[in-house]
Amino acid sequence: MVLDNSSRFAPLKTISLQDLRRCSAEEKDKLVAAATEDGIFYLDLTEDLGNHRLVDILGGIYGLSRSIFNLDLDEKMQYDVDKIGELKLNGYKPISRNIGGIKGQRDGFESYAIPRNGILGFNPFLHPAVVDVHLPLLRDFTLTCIEISQDIFAALSSSLNLPASHSFDSFHRPEAPCPDIIRLLKYAASGPGNHEFRVPQTPHTDLGSLTMLFADSPGLQIKPDGSEEWLYVKPKENHAVINLGDAMSLWSGGLYHSVLHRVASLPGKGMAERYSFAFLMRPENLAPMVRLAPGSPVLDNEKVLTSEKWIQAKFGVLRGETNKDCDSILIGRELVVLG
Repeated sequence: MVLDNSSRFAPLKTISLQDLRRCSAEEKDKLVAAATEDGIFYLDLTEDLGNHRLVDILGGIYGLSRSIFNLDLDEKMQYDVDKIGELKLNGYKPISRNIGGIKGQRDGFESYAIPRNGILGFNPFLHPAVVDVHLPLLRDFTLTCIEISQDIFAALSSSLNLPASHSFDSFHRPEAPCPDIIRLLKYAASGPGNHEFRVPQTPHTDLGSLTMLFADSPGLQIKPDGSEEWLYVKPKENHAVINLGDAMSLWSGGLYHSVLHRVASLPGKGMAERYSFAFLMRPENLAPMVRLAPGSPVLDNEKVLTSEKWIQAKFGVLRGETNKDCDSILIGRELVVLG
C-alpha cells in the first residue's frame, strides 16, 4: 500500500461493483491488487444505490440498530451472546465486557449479532420482537450481500485459476447453512469535555472470508503490512468497506491477506457516538480449510478441517484452548502451532 504522508487516512483502492459485473479486466486487476497488497478496499455501490432499493435497505438497518440498542438493558441481556452459543452467532454483547484497545481500558461498544441461518429460515433463533418486524429487510440485506460477494469471489478465484469445484464462490452458496452474521455496533461517546484518545475495540483480523462494513462516520483504522502507523479509513458516501478475512489468506496461501484493524477516536477529540453494521461472511460449514490450488488433494485428506471445525479451533486458540484434531491454525497473519 502506498501511503499518503499528507494525511492520516489510508488511500484505499476503489472497486466499482458494476464494472466488476461487466467483467472489466481493469476492474478485476484492481481488485486482485487490493486483495494482495492491502486486504481492504472501497466498493463503489453508486449505480446500485441509484435505484433507491439499497438506500432503503441500509437506512432500515440503521433504524433497526438504534431500536435494538435503545431497548432496556434487562431485555437486551435476555439475548446474551455468550449464553446463546459458543461461536457468538446470535445475541447481545454489553459494553465493557471485554478488554479494550488500550491497556487498562475495557471495550467501549455494544454489539448485536443476527445469524444468517436464522434470517433465511434454516433454523429458528432467539431474538427480540423488534427483529421480527425487520426480518424481510434483514433477508433483503443478507441476499444482497451474498450476491455482491459472489462477484468478488468469482473474480478472485479466476485470478488463481481455481477450478469450479474449489472456487471461493463454491464455498459460499446461498442455499447452504453457514455461520455468517449481521453485526450491529454502537460505540459509546466520551463524556463532555473528555478529549482523551480512545481505542474501544482491540486490534484484530476477521476470521471469515469477507466483511462488508457500512459506516457513515470515521473511526475505523488499519495497520498496513510493514507499517507501525495506524491509518484512518475515511467513510465514503455510497461505498462499503470490504475487508478480506483469514479464510481468504489461508485458501490463497497468503497471496491474499487479512488486514489488522480497530476502531479509535479521532486525534484531539473524544469518541463520538458511532453506529455501524457489517455483514461477516464465513465459509459454509463443510468447506475445506486448506490452501486451494488446481490438483491439490483437498477433500481426500482426512486431516483437513471443515470450516465449522476450523472456526471452532480458532475460537479455542483465542481462548487459550488446544485442539487435538489439528496441528496448526491460522490466526490473522500468523500460523499458530497447537500443543
